Amino acid sequence: MNGAMNDSGGNILIVDDTPDNLRLLSSLLSEAGYTVRKVLSGELGLEAAQLEPPDLILLDIVMPGMNGYEVCQRLKESDRTCHIPIIFLSALGEELEKVQAFQIGGVDYVTKPFQVVEVLVRIETHLKLSRLQIQLQQQNLRLQQEIEYRTAAESALQLLNQGIDARVQERTDELQTDKEQLLQLQIELQAALAKEQCLNELKSTLFTTLFQDLQTPLTVITSVIELLKQKESDRSESRNRHLKTLADNIKRINQAVQDASLLTGIETKNMLCNPVPLNLTQFCRSFVDQWQLPENSPHHITFIHWGKPPAQVYADPSLLQQILTHLVANAIQFSPNGGTILLELVYAATSVTVHIRDEGIGIPPEELERIFDRAYCASNVDAIAGSGMGLAIVKSIIERHAGTIVVSSELDKGSTFSVTLPMQNASVVSPNRDHA
Repeated sequence: MNGAMNDSGGNILIVDDTPDNLRLLSSLLSEAGYTVRKVLSGELGLEAAQLEPPDLILLDIVMPGMNGYEVCQRLKESDRTCHIPIIFLSALGEELEKVQAFQIGGVDYVTKPFQVVEVLVRIETHLKLSRLQIQLQQQNLRLQQEIEYRTAAESALQLLNQGIDARVQERTDELQTDKEQLLQLQIELQAALAKEQCLNELKSTLFTTLFQDLQTPLTVITSVIELLKQKESDRSESRNRHLKTLADNIKRINQAVQDASLLTGIETKNMLCNPVPLNLTQFCRSFVDQWQLPENSPHHITFIHWGKPPAQVYADPSLLQQILTHLVANAIQFSPNGGTILLELVYAATSVTVHIRDEGIGIPPEELERIFDRAYCASNVDAIAGSGMGLAIVKSIIERHAGTIVVSSELDKGSTFSVTLPMQNASVVSPNRDHA
């Protein structure tokens, strides 16, 4: 029942030189749910209160050495303990001593012998009053801060009304500029985050694709090697065919690794780009002349050009070589029945276009928009080996040269890839400054 009187508990320090009183009060308060500390002298009471201020102090008045009045006065003089409510314990009944107790800072008194209900009610009452006082002080502090804030705001408004309209407009303009800059920074940040996400997706796609592309040829290579081990004495055509299969799959692995490395370098701008003025007609003719088709190949490559260049084309020769190599190889690869691969160069007033035409299997119309995606392969090329990164590489290199690429195709009749590059200064092409 005593515990029901204490709603929130508290830390109580008892200072009394009589051990029996300490035991009685300590037992009573502990049963009521309070945390109790007890000391036998005024000096120890001061030390305990300073070390860990309690929520309330029960302080005996008559003690040897420092009496309760002195202890109370010392506690009220300290900033650390002046707020603690002090209830005096005394058998004295004289009015003068009670008045003195209140004058030096006591909040109440309890006479001996103690009445249990009285002690608990007085303690609980003063604990609640103390907590309410603390809350009131906090509210007053917040109110004072609010008053100061409002006073400052009113002063600022008065200043604004005293002829600083021009400054207000100036500040408004500054804020507008800051807002625009912030919006621009947000746009740039979003673009950077999008680019980073794109690069992460590219890395993931490259690793996935590279793993898939390496898995099949490595399996074939392993099988061929095991087969050759079983036929070490065999020098027949079958052995040569196995060796060719081995070489072809090793070539596929090397191409997949090179494609992945090149595409990563392009997308992260870690690839060198050195644009120089080129004679594109001579460059394309030399490219076709140097292309080596296998013996008895069903394909043949033809080069034609129209018009004369009105200005120089600036491009990186090695990257331009990559573009033509991928597109011609792609045309051969997807023309399994052979035919003519036509490389046609057409000059216009401000640009030049290279068309690469084949007579192959074509591309399904619904897949044309995705043909330049990384690791994308058309649905009708299941039997044709490749990394799926070649056209993505081509598109990325062309964009580094401020150019464009488009494709037109008809199933079972062939495809045409058209690369357009501007006649321009070298400054338009992304040079080595992108390499960082």
